[in-house]
Amino acid sequence: MRFDKPRYFRQSMSWVHTWAGLLLGWLLFAVFVTGTLSFFRNEITLWMQPELHRAQNDGQAAANALRTLERVGSGAQQWSISLPSPRSNVVSLSWREAQPEQAQDPQSRGGDTRGGPPQGSGARADGRPQAAREAAESAPAAARAQGERNGPRTADGNRRAGRGAEADEGGEGETPAARPAAAPQAPAAQGGGRQQPGVHRAIMDPATGELIEARQTAGGNFLYRFHFELYGMDRVWGRWIVGIATMAMFIALITGVIVHRQIFRDFFTFRPAKGKRSWLDAHNASGVLSLPFHIVITFSGLVLLGSMLMPSAVSSAYPDDSAAYGRELRGMANAAPAPRATGQAAPLAPIAPLLAEAAQRWPDAGVGSISVTHPGDAGAIIELRQARGDSLANRGATERLVFNGVSGELMEAPPSTEPSTVRAIQNVLSAVHLGRFASPLPRWLLFLSGVLGSLMVASGLVLWVVSRAKDGPSTEPVPRGHRLVQVLNIAAVAGLMIAIATYFWANRLIPVEQAERNLWEIRTFFSVWGLTLVHALFRRHKRAWIEQLVAAGALLTALPLLNAFSGGAHLGQSLANGQWQVAGFDLTVFACGLLLFFAARGVIRHVPRARPNKARPAKAPAPTKAAADAPMADTPPSTPAAAPALRTAEQAG
Repeated sequence: MRFDKPRYFRQSMSWVHTWAGLLLGWLLFAVFVTGTLSFFRNEITLWMQPELHRAQNDGQAAANALRTLERVGSGAQQWSISLPSPRSNVVSLSWREAQPEQAQDPQSRGGDTRGGPPQGSGARADGRPQAAREAAESAPAAARAQGERNGPRTADGNRRAGRGAEADEGGEGETPAARPAAAPQAPAAQGGGRQQPGVHRAIMDPATGELIEARQTAGGNFLYRFHFELYGMDRVWGRWIVGIATMAMFIALITGVIVHRQIFRDFFTFRPAKGKRSWLDAHNASGVLSLPFHIVITFSGLVLLGSMLMPSAVSSAYPDDSAAYGRELRGMANAAPAPRATGQAAPLAPIAPLLAEAAQRWPDAGVGSISVTHPGDAGAIIELRQARGDSLANRGATERLVFNGVSGELMEAPPSTEPSTVRAIQNVLSAVHLGRFASPLPRWLLFLSGVLGSLMVASGLVLWVVSRAKDGPSTEPVPRGHRLVQVLNIAAVAGLMIAIATYFWANRLIPVEQAERNLWEIRTFFSVWGLTLVHALFRRHKRAWIEQLVAAGALLTALPLLNAFSGGAHLGQSLANGQWQVAGFDLTVFACGLLLFFAARGVIRHVPRARPNKARPAKAPAPTKAAADAPMADTPPSTPAAAPALRTAEQAG
């Protein structure tokens, strides 16, 4: 755009749309793709732990879990059990040993000793059992590889407010398969490092009650955390970068609607094999079809990072204790004190009658988690939590039933607090952004909308190149800036697909006993992604697109075979046993591979069309001096202006 000439508002918006989308488009594409995959991060992690594929739920998961905890967690202060759900086929166990300093100060544990529900419940701020959440927050380097990187903390161990605390709530609802599996007596070995003292975690087969020692993996959590924190840098810097890119995305969406005056009419128009026009039609269609999703997902992303992007509100309201903001945010500011042990041994009440009463209360949702405080003591408390809530305004808060752990008598549960209007709006936006509490159909709709968003960004990047390319074959060298955009487009779009596919391949090919194997999965991801950039740099533009799209398609379509031959449940088994988490992953990656093959076929068959040149009349040469001095020939005038003078001369003669 020329800034030294007058320009109209629409032209200015077109310039803003183009450059806001291009300069951060490569990062936005990676954020969109990894964010889209994060809607199924639990299923991704389950696929990456084939040891869990054989687990089956026979309806005795709760009783088997209590018997297992009596064996491995005897003398613990609290047991937490996350039961199988539609997104997980295993049971997550955690137990915390009694610690006197914590027993006397419940606020040091966030003011709550209850366990959390699995995916879809949202009863807790992070949806995980308290012990599991404490262990995850204290995990060091290897846990950082899974995206559980530690941020700045206050002296009492809480995360500092004003650093994107709302974004951390995305950990809510993690299923057991979404967390790294831990050995029953040595969780540090599988968790990737030091655990918080006294906290243990394990995964159990619901039918047999046996503990499963699954392989260490970064799983879907790496993709989820990369989506808003990136990797290899301080999490605050990563969130700032993603926050700036999200703001650019929001600006590009608004200016895109302004620029395309007839965008909704153009949505029904697609002209194939028309070069720039075809890419513009694809860009418009992918943008308009899910435009409400793009606007909501972008704005809600800014809301999740709001306390970090605009920290003055938190610092002014909580000048002395910023951790209080986090406690109030998670509803733990006025938590009831934890019950104390009596010191008298007593057996636990049978769990079956308690589950039956919960089934009458919640016939549709059922029980999602069980928490037992002071097991084996006369003052034991058993708490059952509903599997999922009904309202997004209160973060899908679930009902709970509290029983006397010895007599099984129903006790009065503490009343729940309703969120304010502002907090309710924020809860709804964050729930939509994270796909929280979504059933399968809404989750798939969110996933498909994310795919359309990724296509919108990718088509915009390609459109920038196509619109500046010369018509027809040309032997002239490509300008350096243009060539740089070509290379980055290939690596950012096709290269990312290859990197994600090799990330899954590395999960199965790296030896299970390899130390820090989760880190090696991530190193493989970035190493291959970097190699795709080098490949695009040294190959011709079209050839690089074809080769990388074919490579990504081959890697993805072969993943179901890799799963079958590396210990996982193949499609025949997963479909027959109703393991839709594993079968859905295999079918989805196979379909994505076929789409990449189709894209490669389109690039192969594409031939640049030369624009026809309009014939222009040849310019007459200027007359020479000799021709001007020569006598005029008796020829008809060549122009109408010469006709009157010629007639006058003839009459005078």
